Amino acid sequence: MVVKSDSKLQPVTGSWLRGFRAVFNKELVRHFGNKRFLSQLVLWCAISASPAIALTSDGSTELPIVRGTSLLTLFLWLGTVPMCIGTIILTQGAIIEEKMTQTLLWICSKPLSRPALIIGKFAAYAIFLGSIVLGIPAVITYIVALIYAGLPLFTFLPGFLASLLMTYLLLLFLLALTLMLGACFNHIGTVTAIAFFVYIGGASLNSDIRLQKIEPYTFSALQRYAVEIISGRFYPTAWIAMATTLLLTILFLLVAFWQMERYEL
Repeated sequence: MVVKSDSKLQPVTGSWLRGFRAVFNKELVRHFGNKRFLSQLVLWCAISASPAIALTSDGSTELPIVRGTSLLTLFLWLGTVPMCIGTIILTQGAIIEEKMTQTLLWICSKPLSRPALIIGKFAAYAIFLGSIVLGIPAVITYIVALIYAGLPLFTFLPGFLASLLMTYLLLLFLLALTLMLGACFNHIGTVTAIAFFVYIGGASLNSDIRLQKIEPYTFSALQRYAVEIISGRFYPTAWIAMATTLLLTILFLLVAFWQMERYEL
């Protein structure tokens, strides 16, 4: 009697975090190993911090507090857009490359869970985005505002930190979106196109009269709220926008988990 067996590899059952540390450490080494992060750091400081610093160092006779707030505002306004675009570009192939290189075949043959691949990559990319893309350029900008513009040390620090938190949440939203798309599709071009469509579409809500009413409650309003905090204005709708963005980020990750469980090698 011949017994037929299913030759397909089955996903590992058990804890959905099984193997998280291996994936997480692998991604950290890829981002920070061999001092590769230094070139990325220089690049993001040049993209995010330099334009704001250059535009406020033209010998203006404004009061120090005005120069300081202008510098922080320009950093958040001019720097957030390339950060968002960069997040999509940096993560567009995070899952697709694993499929193309048959890394998933290795994952399914080891005691590693498929959701651990998603959460491991998300955590590692979140650290990279929070430190190299956003964190250090923001620190440099604030130090310049203190030294050159004469901004009081602690006067604007709480507001600036709140603004950075909103910006970071926006980057995590785009990170989760791109990872989810990578789990759902098999072509980098498709992932990139849809991610940019969502980002640009959200940023264009104000251009449509019918959609202007929902814009304050969406992820697209976070950049504006971050800038307005520096000016001393905080709107209650910002809490709703943050909550909505956070819930969508979690939803994207859950969809990515589900899709990876269904993925057949």
